[in-house]
Amino acid sequence: MEADSIQWSTVYPIFGGKHHLALGGKPGVYRIRAFTAPGKPLAINRLGEVDLLGVLHIGKSKNLGRRIRTFRQAAEGLKAPHHAGREFSGWGFEKIIPRAMLHFDYFTTTSEEKALELERQLHEQYRRKFFDRPPLDSTSGQDRIVLETQ
Repeated sequence: MEADSIQWSTVYPIFGGKHHLALGGKPGVYRIRAFTAPGKPLAINRLGEVDLLGVLHIGKSKNLGRRIRTFRQAAEGLKAPHHAGREFSGWGFEKIIPRAMLHFDYFTTTSEEKALELERQLHEQYRRKFFDRPPLDSTSGQDRIVLETQ
């Protein structure tokens, strides 16, 4: 699977919905995105150009439902093991992007390994286009180092 050919899911709100529960324990990649209104992503100025999809975070998981839940908990300021959620909460992103604007979409894969490779491709694609990482992805690409040394 190549990053360019992904058919992303419908976009769901992170807060005020339980759409993540339907994902169960499926592996895959997901994006945390900001929306100004239903169906209208928040345009985010990046170094290379404007991100018209409003991508705040690109991630992977062996259990998408649980990962979305931990992002939500961390974004609320709870002690949850999600770096991007802690970034959102800890750096005050909510002053600019209220939690109600946060949504997610996803793409399931057949394994955690395929999700990891796809996440790497998505980060590379984003950086090539915008010369930057998504705003909540200060640690993106660290898993790549692990893959290359194994």
